Amino acid sequence: MTQYRMMAILRLLAAVMICQAAVARAEPVQLRMATIAPDGTKWIRELKAFGRDIETKTQGRVTMKWYFGAIAGDELQVVDRIKRGQLDGEAGAQVCDRLAPSLRIMRVLGLFQTYDEASYVIGRLRVAVDAQFRQSGFFGAATEMGNDILFSRTPIGTLSALRASHLWMWNLDDVLGAQLETMGIHPVRLPVDQAGAAYDDGRISGFVAIPTAALAYQWSSRSRYFTNLRLAFLPACMIISNQTFDALSLVDQQAVREATAKLESRFADLGRTQDAQLIDGLFAKQGVKPVAVSDTFRAEFFESAAAAREKIPEKLVPRGLLLQVEGWLADYRVEHRR
Repeated sequence: MTQYRMMAILRLLAAVMICQAAVARAEPVQLRMATIAPDGTKWIRELKAFGRDIETKTQGRVTMKWYFGAIAGDELQVVDRIKRGQLDGEAGAQVCDRLAPSLRIMRVLGLFQTYDEASYVIGRLRVAVDAQFRQSGFFGAATEMGNDILFSRTPIGTLSALRASHLWMWNLDDVLGAQLETMGIHPVRLPVDQAGAAYDDGRISGFVAIPTAALAYQWSSRSRYFTNLRLAFLPACMIISNQTFDALSLVDQQAVREATAKLESRFADLGRTQDAQLIDGLFAKQGVKPVAVSDTFRAEFFESAAAAREKIPEKLVPRGLLLQVEGWLADYRVEHRR
């Protein structure tokens, strides 16, 4: 071996050793994450487990600090704070379709009736959704969270009763709000943290919410009735800024991806299980009475919802996407004999 080659090898070994030493001395990366979900809920249990999973998979090189209960602001305020470098990511719901517009299809009235249908369509959209998150500046992942139903002070068992009600809906939900108003239903749009007080002081007579949210925010304990009429499906997502994610080593990026896939599955399972338990008996044990949905009410609602679906502004849900998903669902239901 020539002296020149020997010197080159020694320089290469020295460079490798320096890099390894630098990695060993590097401070752990702490991901600063936020969510509006209140502490103490099963949602938070899963997010804390997600953080522990990442720390374990990266051998402590990546840790996670969570800010719960909207302490960092609402979901869109958190996105602004991420863009200013004050936070690194969040777990949310309404923020999902702002960053990945294909997810707005989940908010179309009457389109999805089961978790399996929602899971199937999210799976078909995954490549497009991941690309949209990335284009919006984030590594992101979406999963199913639950179907909106009705919670009310008085029974809602007819379309006319629904139209006469004053139900809270999330003020960030443009797609659902546009359709309800087309149907002659006039929801009261307010932030999540104002919903309970609005019910208490009589400004609203109930809530449009998924069961797990009604439990988490104590809306079900305020309500006297619930109507299991499945309106639209709410997705959930977890996002981390591209800048933060791309700065991680390739090994740690893969660890985050694996932990995120696990979180998706666990979050979906939580929604399925808890929603079923609440609707099948736990709400009734709390004193919230189920309202029977007659065939007439169901038929009138879904007929009106189908008409409203045709009038969704193109800028919210492109017609091509709607037709594509309707086709997927039709094929899925045939295969599964719905």
